[in-house]
Amino acid sequence: MRRFRPGLRRTVVPLVLALAATLAGVQTAAAAPPVAYVALGDSYAAGVGAPPDGTSGACARSTGSYPARFAAATHPASFTSVACSGATTAGVLRDQVSGVTKNTDLVTLTVGGNDTGFAPVLARCTTAPDDAACDRAVRAGERVARYVLPSALAVVLGTVHVRAPGAKVVVLGYPRLFGAGKGCPLNRVRSARIDAGADVLNDRIAETAQRFGATFVDVRAAFAAHGLCSAAPWIVAPGGPGAYHPTATGYVRGYLPALRTAAEGA
Repeated sequence: MRRFRPGLRRTVVPLVLALAATLAGVQTAAAAPPVAYVALGDSYAAGVGAPPDGTSGACARSTGSYPARFAAATHPASFTSVACSGATTAGVLRDQVSGVTKNTDLVTLTVGGNDTGFAPVLARCTTAPDDAACDRAVRAGERVARYVLPSALAVVLGTVHVRAPGAKVVVLGYPRLFGAGKGCPLNRVRSARIDAGADVLNDRIAETAQRFGATFVDVRAAFAAHGLCSAAPWIVAPGGPGAYHPTATGYVRGYLPALRTAAEGA
């Protein structure tokens, strides 16, 4: 029987041990227990724009929402969505954060649009007699986003942290509704002004999330070629149920991949 030379043994044995450790790490990662997941937020988190599940009343939650899609794809140990159409930061504090417990491992949140007047601003810009009136409505929302929302969102994030100190918190933003293209339901001045207001909102949400240790997910790039002005929108057109919210495709192809990257990353 051939024997290893001493020098060769010193080289081969560490390599074998290193390979064994690597394989053990892979097996450990693969065997990681599924998480307890709670979804909070407004209509964007509830899934308005995708068909409602018919069981959540005015909250209009949908199995096509990004939280439900994420749960279906990742099979968490438990999944609870208390997201509700119309929710503000105050509503999340009052009605939703109680769903987060010390056993919660993952929390997702989309909120802030209603604080800044999402629906009234869109209504004003749709019916205003001139572009200046739309601009004033958007500016009012931007002031709330800059000076009021950050502290309100901070309270939400702080409360989540107190209730679940070890949970990963992922805050997802909003797409630009209109973007580039020739199919805009509003004129280009108003569409661009609303999109600029969405940028202000997203930027303030991102800053607050990061300041409080949460991960911010920016979906604007994912929706960039799929706004209402595009030939292939992922936003529900005005005039029908779920208007100005992501379609089922928007949740699957816009929100879900971004959430998976953030939630499953290191």
